[in-house]
Amino acid sequence: MKNPWYIDYFGDDYYRFDHHEDTDLEVAGLEQLLGDPDQKTILDLGCGYGRHSMPLTALGYHVIGYDLSAALLKHARDQNHRVPRVRGDMQALPFHPSFDAVLSLFTTIGYFEDEAENFQVFRAISEVLRPGGRFICQLVNRDYLIRQFTPQEIHHQDELIILEERTFNPIDNRVHTQTTVMEGSTRRQYESVIRLYTVTELDLLLAAVDLSISEIYGGLDLRPFNWDTNQLVIVAEKMDYDKD
Repeated sequence: MKNPWYIDYFGDDYYRFDHHEDTDLEVAGLEQLLGDPDQKTILDLGCGYGRHSMPLTALGYHVIGYDLSAALLKHARDQNHRVPRVRGDMQALPFHPSFDAVLSLFTTIGYFEDEAENFQVFRAISEVLRPGGRFICQLVNRDYLIRQFTPQEIHHQDELIILEERTFNPIDNRVHTQTTVMEGSTRRQYESVIRLYTVTELDLLLAAVDLSISEIYGGLDLRPFNWDTNQLVIVAEKMDYDKD
Protein backbone atom coordinates (compact mmCIF):
# COMPACT_ATOMS: atom_id res chain seq x y z
CA MET A 1 0.00 0.00 0.00
CA LYS A 2 1.32 3.43 -0.97
CA ASN A 3 2.28 5.79 1.85
CA PRO A 4 0.35 9.04 2.25
CA TRP A 5 2.24 11.74 0.33
CA TYR A 6 3.47 13.56 3.45
CA ILE A 7 5.35 10.49 4.73
CA ASP A 8 7.81 10.58 1.82
CA TYR A 9 7.73 14.31 1.10
CA PHE A 10 8.96 15.58 4.48
CA GLY A 11 12.33 13.85 4.58
CA ASP A 12 15.99 14.65 4.07
CA ASP A 13 15.50 16.19 0.62
CA TYR A 14 12.86 18.56 2.01
CA TYR A 15 15.32 19.69 4.67
CA ARG A 16 17.89 20.43 1.98
CA PHE A 17 15.65 22.37 -0.42
CA ASP A 18 13.31 24.15 2.03
CA HIS A 19 15.02 27.53 2.16
CA HIS A 20 13.51 30.70 3.66
CA GLU A 21 14.98 34.17 3.88
CA ASP A 22 12.05 35.65 5.81
CA THR A 23 12.18 33.55 9.00
CA ASP A 24 13.43 36.43 11.18
CA LEU A 25 10.60 38.65 9.89
CA GLU A 26 8.04 35.91 10.57
CA VAL A 27 9.34 35.34 14.10
CA ALA A 28 9.08 39.08 14.78
CA GLY A 29 5.44 38.97 13.66
CA LEU A 30 4.75 35.93 15.82
CA GLU A 31 6.26 37.73 18.80
CA GLN A 32 3.76 40.56 18.30
CA LEU A 33 0.85 38.12 18.05
CA LEU A 34 1.95 36.02 21.05
CA GLY A 35 2.81 38.90 23.38
CA ASP A 36 5.04 38.70 26.45
CA PRO A 37 6.76 35.28 26.54
CA ASP A 38 6.66 35.07 30.34
CA GLN A 39 5.03 31.77 31.37
CA LYS A 40 3.61 31.17 27.86
CA THR A 41 3.55 27.60 26.54
CA ILE A 42 3.37 27.25 22.76
CA LEU A 43 2.73 24.19 20.58
CA ASP A 44 4.45 24.38 17.19
CA LEU A 45 2.29 21.95 15.19
CA GLY A 46 4.16 20.60 12.19
CA CYS A 47 7.38 22.06 13.56
CA GLY A 48 9.60 20.32 11.00
CA TYR A 49 13.27 21.05 11.59
CA GLY A 50 12.52 23.85 14.05
CA ARG A 51 12.63 26.91 11.80
CA HIS A 52 10.26 28.83 14.11
CA SER A 53 10.40 26.90 17.38
CA MET A 54 14.11 27.47 17.96
CA PRO A 55 14.11 31.29 17.63
CA LEU A 56 10.88 31.52 19.65
CA THR A 57 12.53 29.49 22.42
CA ALA A 58 15.48 31.87 22.31
CA LEU A 59 13.02 34.74 22.91
CA GLY A 60 11.83 33.09 26.13
CA TYR A 61 8.71 31.17 25.07
CA HIS A 62 8.30 27.59 26.26
CA VAL A 63 7.81 25.86 22.91
CA ILE A 64 7.01 22.21 22.28
CA GLY A 65 7.56 20.98 18.73
CA TYR A 66 5.24 18.36 17.23
CA ASP A 67 5.71 16.61 13.90
CA LEU A 68 5.25 13.24 12.21
CA SER A 69 8.54 13.31 10.28
CA ALA A 70 11.30 11.43 12.10
CA ALA A 71 13.85 12.81 9.62
CA LEU A 72 12.94 16.46 10.21
CA LEU A 73 12.76 15.99 13.99
CA LYS A 74 16.27 14.51 13.89
CA HIS A 75 17.55 17.57 12.02
CA ALA A 76 15.86 19.76 14.63
CA ARG A 77 17.48 17.85 17.51
CA ASP A 78 20.88 18.01 15.80
CA GLN A 79 20.61 21.80 15.72
CA ASN A 80 19.16 22.41 19.19
CA HIS A 81 18.44 20.08 22.11
CA ARG A 82 16.69 22.74 24.22
CA VAL A 83 13.33 22.51 22.46
CA PRO A 84 11.26 19.48 23.55
CA ARG A 85 9.81 17.65 20.57
CA VAL A 86 7.15 14.98 20.19
CA ARG A 87 6.54 12.76 17.18
CA GLY A 88 2.93 11.99 16.33
CA ASP A 89 -0.19 12.43 14.22
CA MET A 90 -1.74 15.91 14.24
CA GLN A 91 -5.24 14.41 14.41
CA ALA A 92 -4.62 13.13 17.94
CA LEU A 93 -2.54 15.48 20.07
CA PRO A 94 -1.43 13.83 23.35
CA PHE A 95 -1.73 16.94 25.51
CA HIS A 96 -4.07 18.46 28.07
CA PRO A 97 -5.82 21.80 27.28
CA SER A 98 -2.91 23.84 28.61
CA PHE A 99 -1.38 25.71 25.66
CA ASP A 100 -1.48 29.48 25.41
CA ALA A 101 -1.09 29.21 21.64
CA VAL A 102 -0.92 26.63 18.87
CA LEU A 103 1.03 27.52 15.73
CA SER A 104 0.34 26.00 12.33
CA LEU A 105 2.82 27.66 9.99
CA PHE A 106 3.74 27.40 6.31
CA THR A 107 0.55 25.53 5.38
CA THR A 108 0.55 22.54 7.72
CA ILE A 109 -3.25 22.18 7.48
CA GLY A 110 -5.24 20.36 4.79
CA TYR A 111 -3.00 17.33 4.21
CA PHE A 112 -5.70 14.65 4.29
CA GLU A 113 -7.89 13.39 1.45
CA ASP A 114 -10.83 12.86 3.80
CA GLU A 115 -12.44 16.15 4.86
CA ALA A 116 -13.42 14.59 8.18
CA GLU A 117 -9.74 14.01 8.93
CA ASN A 118 -8.87 17.60 8.08
CA PHE A 119 -11.66 18.78 10.37
CA GLN A 120 -10.36 16.52 13.15
CA VAL A 121 -7.09 18.49 13.08
CA PHE A 122 -8.99 21.68 13.91
CA ARG A 123 -10.82 19.84 16.68
CA ALA A 124 -7.56 18.48 18.11
CA ILE A 125 -6.05 21.98 18.11
CA SER A 126 -9.02 23.40 19.98
CA GLU A 127 -8.88 20.60 22.55
CA VAL A 128 -5.30 21.42 23.63
CA LEU A 129 -5.80 25.19 23.91
CA ARG A 130 -6.70 26.71 27.25
CA PRO A 131 -9.75 29.03 27.24
CA GLY A 132 -8.65 32.29 25.66
CA GLY A 133 -5.66 30.61 23.99
CA ARG A 134 -4.75 31.55 20.42
CA PHE A 135 -4.53 29.51 17.23
CA ILE A 136 -2.19 31.18 14.71
CA CYS A 137 -2.44 29.65 11.24
CA GLN A 138 -0.39 30.64 8.18
CA LEU A 139 -1.76 29.38 4.86
CA VAL A 140 -1.58 29.97 1.13
CA ASN A 141 -4.12 32.58 0.04
CA ARG A 142 -6.37 30.54 -2.24
CA ASP A 143 -7.63 33.58 -4.18
CA TYR A 144 -4.10 34.80 -4.87
CA LEU A 145 -3.00 31.35 -6.02
CA ILE A 146 -5.87 31.14 -8.51
CA ARG A 147 -5.19 34.60 -9.95
CA GLN A 148 -1.41 34.17 -10.07
CA PHE A 149 -1.25 30.44 -10.72
CA THR A 150 2.20 29.21 -11.74
CA PRO A 151 2.07 25.67 -13.17
CA GLN A 152 5.84 25.19 -13.18
CA GLU A 153 8.82 26.58 -11.25
CA ILE A 154 12.51 25.69 -11.11
CA HIS A 155 14.64 26.44 -8.04
CA HIS A 156 18.34 26.00 -7.33
CA GLN A 157 19.48 25.21 -3.81
CA ASP A 158 23.18 24.46 -3.39
CA GLU A 159 23.86 21.45 -5.66
CA LEU A 160 20.15 20.63 -6.06
CA ILE A 161 17.81 21.59 -8.89
CA ILE A 162 14.16 21.45 -7.84
CA LEU A 163 11.38 21.31 -10.44
CA GLU A 164 7.82 21.88 -9.18
CA GLU A 165 4.89 21.10 -11.48
CA ARG A 166 1.45 22.09 -10.18
CA THR A 167 -2.20 21.67 -10.99
CA PHE A 168 -5.16 23.11 -9.10
CA ASN A 169 -8.58 21.48 -8.80
CA PRO A 170 -11.15 24.26 -8.20
CA ILE A 171 -13.83 21.73 -7.26
CA ASP A 172 -12.08 20.23 -4.23
CA ASN A 173 -9.71 23.22 -3.70
CA ARG A 174 -6.57 21.12 -3.78
CA VAL A 175 -3.14 21.92 -5.19
CA HIS A 176 -1.35 18.87 -6.58
CA THR A 177 2.42 19.33 -6.86
CA GLN A 178 4.94 16.96 -8.41
CA THR A 179 8.41 17.85 -7.09
CA THR A 180 11.47 16.50 -8.87
CA VAL A 181 14.80 16.83 -7.08
CA MET A 182 17.79 16.58 -9.42
CA GLU A 183 21.26 16.04 -8.01
CA GLY A 184 23.92 15.26 -10.59
CA SER A 185 22.62 12.34 -12.63
CA THR A 186 20.01 11.26 -10.04
CA ARG A 187 16.35 12.24 -9.87
CA ARG A 188 13.97 11.79 -6.95
CA GLN A 189 10.26 12.55 -7.17
CA TYR A 190 7.77 13.54 -4.49
CA GLU A 191 4.09 14.38 -4.53
CA SER A 192 2.05 16.73 -2.37
CA VAL A 193 -1.70 17.34 -2.28
CA ILE A 194 -2.84 20.24 -0.10
CA ARG A 195 -6.38 21.43 0.56
CA LEU A 196 -6.73 25.22 0.42
CA TYR A 197 -9.31 27.19 2.41
CA THR A 198 -11.12 30.48 2.04
CA VAL A 199 -11.62 32.79 5.00
CA THR A 200 -15.33 31.96 5.00
CA GLU A 201 -14.65 28.22 5.19
CA LEU A 202 -12.16 28.68 8.01
CA ASP A 203 -14.58 30.86 9.94
CA LEU A 204 -17.24 28.13 9.83
CA LEU A 205 -14.87 25.24 10.55
CA LEU A 206 -13.20 26.98 13.48
CA ALA A 207 -16.50 28.12 14.98
CA ALA A 208 -17.61 24.48 14.99
CA VAL A 209 -14.72 23.67 17.37
CA ASP A 210 -15.15 26.72 19.63
CA LEU A 211 -12.51 28.89 17.95
CA SER A 212 -13.40 32.45 16.98
CA ILE A 213 -11.38 34.39 14.39
CA SER A 214 -10.19 37.67 15.88
CA GLU A 215 -7.55 38.86 13.39
CA ILE A 216 -6.74 38.28 9.71
CA TYR A 217 -3.49 39.26 7.97
CA GLY A 218 -1.83 38.83 4.60
CA GLY A 219 1.37 37.43 6.10
CA LEU A 220 3.33 37.09 9.32
CA ASP A 221 4.70 40.58 8.71
CA LEU A 222 1.10 41.52 9.66
CA ARG A 223 0.30 43.30 6.41
CA PRO A 224 -3.44 43.73 5.63
CA PHE A 225 -5.06 40.75 3.93
CA ASN A 226 -6.45 41.10 0.41
CA TRP A 227 -6.48 39.03 -2.76
CA ASP A 228 -3.04 40.36 -3.73
CA THR A 229 -1.31 38.88 -0.67
CA ASN A 230 0.09 35.40 -1.28
CA GLN A 231 -0.51 34.35 2.32
CA LEU A 232 -3.45 34.17 4.69
CA VAL A 233 -2.77 34.39 8.42
CA ILE A 234 -5.66 33.65 10.77
CA VAL A 235 -5.63 34.35 14.50
CA ALA A 236 -8.45 32.61 16.36
CA GLU A 237 -9.19 32.44 20.08
CA LYS A 238 -10.55 29.54 22.11
CA MET A 239 -13.94 30.53 23.45
CA ASP A 240 -14.16 30.88 27.22
CA TYR A 241 -17.71 30.05 28.24
CA ASP A 242 -16.95 30.63 31.94
CA LYS A 243 -15.87 34.22 31.36
CA ASP A 244 -18.33 36.85 32.55
